[in-house]
Amino acid sequence: MSRSHQDRVALVTGAAGGLGVPFALRLAREGCHIAITDRAPTDDLVAAIRATGRDVHFEPCDLADGEAVERLAAGVLARFGRCDILVNNAAYMPLLPLERIDRDAFRRFLAINLEAPLILARILGADMAGRGYGRIVQIASSTIGNPMPGFCSYIATKMGGVGLVRGLAAELGPKGITVNAISPGLTKTPSSEKELPAALFEAVVQRQLIKRTEVPEDLCGTLAFLTSEDAGFITGQNIFVDGGTVF
Repeated sequence: MSRSHQDRVALVTGAAGGLGVPFALRLAREGCHIAITDRAPTDDLVAAIRATGRDVHFEPCDLADGEAVERLAAGVLARFGRCDILVNNAAYMPLLPLERIDRDAFRRFLAINLEAPLILARILGADMAGRGYGRIVQIASSTIGNPMPGFCSYIATKMGGVGLVRGLAAELGPKGITVNAISPGLTKTPSSEKELPAALFEAVVQRQLIKRTEVPEDLCGTLAFLTSEDAGFITGQNIFVDGGTVF
């Protein structure tokens, strides 16, 4: 258990599956109390976090709804009295060719991948600033440096997320808050296996220097570091954790 995480409060979005489950569990094991959100139920994750001895709060939220995102932030503060760590993990990433991208489809990418993180950072960042301490981590994507067909909207909004990190770092750095991004490669999760073809996973492995498919646990150490006191002089950065695809 990390001393710098002990009794911190962390909010992890997109916690029903994918990267959210191992992220929330890792922070709980480091000593954090955990707030989690998703549209889907998270009963198993709630039970697993409670088994670590940490407090846990689940609040359902559709991150495409800006007002619901504001209520989520307020609910976390009401439940715990503060938030020390924000992990903007939730992502909207269907494989969508350019000819199928209309305004409504693109706006959903924008709302979930970019607008919701901004709203949460604005509200929870103000709370962090009041104590002079905070950690915000944005989950970006190595596709911003290694683009592939079918991911146009996803790449655009993930690149926007890196820009958001840099802007927030400038705004919040003087207040004791660090803001960084982690860019995973294609990571095998239940949702990515369901939505993406097996051939894509193999094609990505061939581009990597480390010749195996990335799994969620490959990212947890980087997250634990960036949310710790040890990373207190690192901000505005985007760390590629992708097996050596982008460098």
